[in-house]
Amino acid sequence: MFQANMRRFVMMTGMVMVLFIPVFPLHTALALGAEELDAAALKNTVDRFKLEARGPFRRIRWFCNDGSILPTGEYVCREHGGGRQHGQWSKQTLALRAQGYLVANVLAAVKPADFTGATPNLDELKQILLERYLIGADDGWVFRRARFYRGALQSEDEQVAATKILLALLADPAWRAPERFLLLREAVRMLPLPGDSKLASKVRQASSDLGEKDAGFHTLRVKIHGMPDELDAARVRAYARDSGSPSLATSYEQLARMLDALYAPDTGIARLKQLAADSRNRDFKRQIGEAAELLGRGDDPAETMTLIASRMQSWRRLLQNRNTYSVEDRLRLLQASLVLEQEVFVRGNRLLESSPQDSRASRLVWLRALGAALNGAGMLSGRQWLAFHHEVDRLLASGSPAASEYYAALSYLARIPQWAQRSLEFHFSATVGRWSVLTPLAGHMVPERLRNSPLLLYSRVLDQLVADAGRLVGIRHRVFGREIDSNVRALNPGLKRGVLLLPPAKGEYFRPDGIYILASTTQDLPPVAGIITLGEGSSLSHVQLLARNMGIPNLLADDGLLRVIRDHIGERVVLAVSRRGSVEIDKDGPQWDSVFGSDTAADQINIDADMTRLNLNDHAMYALRRIRAEDSGRIVGPKAANLGELRSHYPKMVPPGLVIPFGVFRRYLEQPLFAGGPAVFDWMRSEYAHLDNITDKLMRQRETSAFLARLRAWIITSDPGARFRQQLRFGFGSVFGKGDNVGVFVRSDTNVEDLPGFNGAGLNLTLPNVVGMDAIVDAIKQVWASPFSERAYAWRQSHMIHPEHVYPAVMLLQSFASEKSGVLVTEDVDTGDRNWLSVAVSEGVGGAVAGQAAEEIRVERATGRVRLLAQASAPWRVKLLENGGVEKVAASGREQLLTAAETEQLRELSADVVRYFPLPRDEAGAPMAADIEFGFRHGHLALFQLRPFIESPRARQSEALIAMDRQLPGVAGIKVDLEQAPQAGAP
Repeated sequence: MFQANMRRFVMMTGMVMVLFIPVFPLHTALALGAEELDAAALKNTVDRFKLEARGPFRRIRWFCNDGSILPTGEYVCREHGGGRQHGQWSKQTLALRAQGYLVANVLAAVKPADFTGATPNLDELKQILLERYLIGADDGWVFRRARFYRGALQSEDEQVAATKILLALLADPAWRAPERFLLLREAVRMLPLPGDSKLASKVRQASSDLGEKDAGFHTLRVKIHGMPDELDAARVRAYARDSGSPSLATSYEQLARMLDALYAPDTGIARLKQLAADSRNRDFKRQIGEAAELLGRGDDPAETMTLIASRMQSWRRLLQNRNTYSVEDRLRLLQASLVLEQEVFVRGNRLLESSPQDSRASRLVWLRALGAALNGAGMLSGRQWLAFHHEVDRLLASGSPAASEYYAALSYLARIPQWAQRSLEFHFSATVGRWSVLTPLAGHMVPERLRNSPLLLYSRVLDQLVADAGRLVGIRHRVFGREIDSNVRALNPGLKRGVLLLPPAKGEYFRPDGIYILASTTQDLPPVAGIITLGEGSSLSHVQLLARNMGIPNLLADDGLLRVIRDHIGERVVLAVSRRGSVEIDKDGPQWDSVFGSDTAADQINIDADMTRLNLNDHAMYALRRIRAEDSGRIVGPKAANLGELRSHYPKMVPPGLVIPFGVFRRYLEQPLFAGGPAVFDWMRSEYAHLDNITDKLMRQRETSAFLARLRAWIITSDPGARFRQQLRFGFGSVFGKGDNVGVFVRSDTNVEDLPGFNGAGLNLTLPNVVGMDAIVDAIKQVWASPFSERAYAWRQSHMIHPEHVYPAVMLLQSFASEKSGVLVTEDVDTGDRNWLSVAVSEGVGGAVAGQAAEEIRVERATGRVRLLAQASAPWRVKLLENGGVEKVAASGREQLLTAAETEQLRELSADVVRYFPLPRDEAGAPMAADIEFGFRHGHLALFQLRPFIESPRARQSEALIAMDRQLPGVAGIKVDLEQAPQAGAP
């Protein structure tokens, strides 16, 4: 098992680690046999293509312009409008493509018009680009042997077709949109244009191939991938001479020559001059000529890099606006931009190697230039660039900033790698995820591109500065007994002991004592001991709020940390994350017993229903407008109670709703479990008592699963009766009108959520946009059953003293077709500062709460000033369907979701919430912050939920975590001299 998991931990080197196997939800873990077989069959088909002489083709044919497909011969398409000769797909290829896997693309057969207009087929374009990556990364991919099948692919025809595709994109005004620029530029980079060498990619591939054939070459391969410079050619030749395999002598020398060409001083200049010579436009020639002249100067390397990056930005602006250039010159301008990006990469590496003692200020200038290059390359949006540029300039202008200010600014600049990664993932994550069943190499596409961009240099410079700032303010990261310089970011404070693990394989469970290394937190994650993530998602998602509430430590890792911990997977460890951001990971042992005492993850939190308030005899159904805050825990849960209170103050913001109280569910449980059997409630009580007496953990887990499955099945399949249906129809009509086409969100609202020590965010089911009375009845039963899922039980009932007293009310809330939606918390969730608001928002319905890569901002209460933390990059949005249900459609990828007016509405709302809605107080007696779910449509604000924002008091009060921060030296008076070099780290 451990070895199988290790094989799935595919890549631990380089800047970004990717887990290629998806994390499957707990409730689907036992139903994957057929999917596994299908995936295996798909992969086997692809693997056969690689071995067969004709690959994905059946035979060679002429494809004529009138649609005719004719046998080979001379001039066979002359009478059919001309045509192209290439391979004809085999039946297996056609079957794969019919399932949505568009493999074996022949560009000469692609219609450029498919990618333009009002409904472009962007999915096909992205699959073509992913396949182009695999052709280079996987020795020809499905064309491995078909490359030698004469007539199957004509390189000249492919280059002509690629050019036609790109010219069509550049002629379409829709492709001038900022959100399309990165995809357009990547298409220019990856499609096979005449004269393109794509030398850097060839270098990386050649070094990888040598690393696989020669284990001793691995160290040099890592060097070339991670920290390349112009001396690498000499290093390769020295290795070949002293340690290399004689049988690979030709391969070593080929790689060395490619490195010579890559770092030759006139490579970029020659390419630019050729692009200028191909154009007749004087202004274009001037633009490119100035860039070539710039590269030929002997100016200061840092200044040259700054000017190159600035030129990339100006060319991006030119391409995104109307201009007089022909489409051919626009294509050449994008090719020139790619040349400049490579020059930034080469010259930046040279600068880092030659200037090890340069000052902090100099390095900040380098960061600014590299950030500009990332913006010019499309990996940073205009909005992100402005936020980044402002932060760097502010820090440089400060002269001698306070150490805390220096650290805070660099922590903000450390968001740039995530921003760039999410920009690429917006375009390619869905395609990469789908193709991962065909080959795990698909998952390398985005990390490989990032490592082959200015981001690699940015991360190297940034890591030095962040480590320097951490030493100055005393932020320490201790991992297995030694301090490390690591750009980790604390997401949730906490202290837990457990086993360091990779995600479970298909069909296996998450362990409650697991400290898991995950690609990101997912909405179906059950309670675990700790979380080390590689991507942040939304910090205000339901699962993040649950983790914060339960004191589960969570941190965002970088490559430095991953390299240290990868050899300890499977070991018992302690993970500690302090509130100020210090991290400690250590081997568990007796030395930690005094810290943890006899506490376990199960007994640290106790949840108990307040039986004194419960009224289980109320079987009426209420319009939401009649419910008030004092009804919480009495007849309904806090969700309906708070929303009813909100509606009394904001009747136009809260949609109409119908509430079914606890008592209706409790009466439902009075039915017999089976004919002549006990009442379901009595059976539940006896089963909970039985489970409590089982000491064997594995047996308890099995019997708990069986009990919960039987209970859910009974709830879902039993009949609530004609009286219930009649009552529901009457109440529905009185609230929503007589029509049957009103869509409602069917939401659970239990008596054991939003308690002082437990919020229960996202544990229970919400069924969106249910239409029709029969469908609504079925949805109500599913919602009643949802508190008894294994995940909900693990998060909640396992911590309850009387687990049988979980009573779900149900709220039917009229569907609201949000264009954008999300979460507002009335404090800075990272610092607890009440002067700032935290907002996360995504496109469509249900934004941010499911862990999507959301737009995250902080809004200053007093001024309305906005600070960008992340740009929305989820590739999908959820849309309501007219006849009920929802569908996923492509997100727009806009740079900014919330308008200034919408942000102002949220700021005004937060002031009202504090004034009108007194929330519970924490253990110190202070009122808790509010957690509000909202949506916007045509600028109109709708409110869907208000609850207290509950953090773990144990994480705040932990003496061990307090001590981690107490060790920090006082930094209030420390000033940082930006003209000095960064402090060197420990060896």
